Amino acid sequence: MSTEPGPSRVVLPALIVIGTGAMTSATLSPVLLGLYIDQLGLTASQASLALAAENGAYALGLLLFSLLLHRMNRAALAAVGLAFMILGSLLTAQAGGFLPLLAVRGVFGLAMGFTAASVFAAYAGRPDPQRVWAIATFVNLSYAALLLSVSGWIAQTFGLGGVTAVLAGVSVIGLLCARLIPRTGGEGAETSGRFFPTAGGATAAAVCGALALFCLYAAHTTLWSFQERMGLAVGLNRGEVGLLLGVSVLGAIAGAIASMAVGSRFGSRAPNALAFAGLVASALLLAVPNVAAYVAGAVIIKTAWFFGLPFILGALARLDVSGRWSSVGAALLALGSAVGPAVGAAVADQGPHSIGYLAVGFYLASFLLTLPLLAAERRAPRPAAA
Repeated sequence: MSTEPGPSRVVLPALIVIGTGAMTSATLSPVLLGLYIDQLGLTASQASLALAAENGAYALGLLLFSLLLHRMNRAALAAVGLAFMILGSLLTAQAGGFLPLLAVRGVFGLAMGFTAASVFAAYAGRPDPQRVWAIATFVNLSYAALLLSVSGWIAQTFGLGGVTAVLAGVSVIGLLCARLIPRTGGEGAETSGRFFPTAGGATAAAVCGALALFCLYAAHTTLWSFQERMGLAVGLNRGEVGLLLGVSVLGAIAGAIASMAVGSRFGSRAPNALAFAGLVASALLLAVPNVAAYVAGAVIIKTAWFFGLPFILGALARLDVSGRWSSVGAALLALGSAVGPAVGAAVADQGPHSIGYLAVGFYLASFLLTLPLLAAERRAPRPAAA
């Protein structure tokens, strides 16, 4: 029995619109941080805590979906989440101080987690989740590049109210599309009494996949957080580093396009190994005190990052068509994003090379954890074409 509420060719674009729009706040977090300080009068520490509260609540929302809310009507859950995101966006500009902002952004993050989890679960039920994630990644990167290019003008012209109006606007668009989200993960997908029903009993492989995402993003954010400092250490100025980081986004888009083009032609293991080889090489290049090595590493890391990510997300989704493990993986991804810079700060005083070597360690751990995931994914049944 089909669970699609509308024509199949309309459902995937709607899911990508909702999922991409839901992450707009994360894309604009540097802009929001500055506006919290300049317009609301918060200290830098308070503004950072507001962002941390939002991110923590987002991860909590993903976990709550996996543990408690996965049997709910997903279209309804996403609609409720988007409605609270609209409300939270509008109230953000009216927050009178730190504590009100903390509460508003916490509720916003929780709603964002519910919305994203509903979309991730729907991705898991698609016939080719790797391709779906590759398309979604490409769209998200292109959207982020466009949005960031105009975000400064919006903030300067309209202030915090203008930026939060953008957040509310994209949530309204998502709300209009929410009815197209499949209500369940497919016939029988939710009927198992096991804690995490997975294809072929591959719970251990799914655990490895979720932990792989944790290690992967711990490595990514360790390098990303210190990449400017590493650039300055090799003799570049801030303008040159900023330009290079902007150019590296083109490498990320190229990686997502390559992932779409490769698809399942060569399976998942060979592309995954290629991506991790690129990631390890880029981390080692960034650790070398040389301008050419730094430039090469900065571009390679983005390309390899977004080439390989859809293969891991797709494998995790294929193991569990209910989408619960996709939500757990996304939550651990967010946790890894928080842990990486904190661990990096502990070794940063030893020099840029220490950051690069730390990232290599995280990447190798992540790669080893993907091996049982991809082995189990090969044995998982493929959903019928929509």
